[in-house]
Amino acid sequence: MTDTAWRLWTARLGWLTAATFLAGSALVLYLVLTYYETPLGPDATFVDTLLASFEDQQARWIPDFASSLLFAAGFAALAALGAILRHVLGRDDPRTMLATVAFLLAGAVGVASQLMYIGGTEIATDPEYCDCGFLAEEIISRGMIRNVLGGIVFWMTDGFVVLFALGLFAVASAAGASGTMPVAWAAFSRLVAIAGLAAVVWNHVAVPLLIQAGYHDLQYGTISGLITAVIAGILVPIWAAWLARAVRPGEAEPAA
Repeated sequence: MTDTAWRLWTARLGWLTAATFLAGSALVLYLVLTYYETPLGPDATFVDTLLASFEDQQARWIPDFASSLLFAAGFAALAALGAILRHVLGRDDPRTMLATVAFLLAGAVGVASQLMYIGGTEIATDPEYCDCGFLAEEIISRGMIRNVLGGIVFWMTDGFVVLFALGLFAVASAAGASGTMPVAWAAFSRLVAIAGLAAVVWNHVAVPLLIQAGYHDLQYGTISGLITAVIAGILVPIWAAWLARAVRPGEAEPAA
């Protein structure tokens, strides 16, 4: 394809990335701010608590399912964007090849994480139970499955962030060397990468240390959700939309 065609496809994927991340993050923010727990009496058992949490999950399943699908589409768009962007920034630059590999791996991990979350959560919180006298065992088993699934998806999402950050650093460096993208966009790419890595550090370093220090009352889930909403719902859409505008034929800004 011609350089104009590569730029047009890059712009389209940039807008698709921006739209899906923005819409998915808006739904995540809605779920975080409207999350509620069914009130239980003082005699509620562990099984009662799990049943109530499953019912709460089912009550908000539609926006949860939609946000996961939107993020899966956004991850796939990022993977395709990495494969195409090297034709804009320079196919012979090893940094663009590094960015391509990082974006492809990040997109694959991201899509897999969302599909696993959708399939696992739908089954684990299904309101239909076995009428065989083992309700407590089944509910506890489902709760453990959901916890294990949540841990896997949590680590896969952070794996996506690390790979995406690596790709952003490579893209920013290649863009600065080729002069095909604005210097400010390259700097913003590094900012997004640093913000994502900082979120990973928060999840895996800061939160465990705070819990060990005795700060058990902080709403860590809400805080992490808000951090995700800011990065995925503001920084990434700005980055992708800026890229889409900058690569349009005849409108690329020269580097300083």
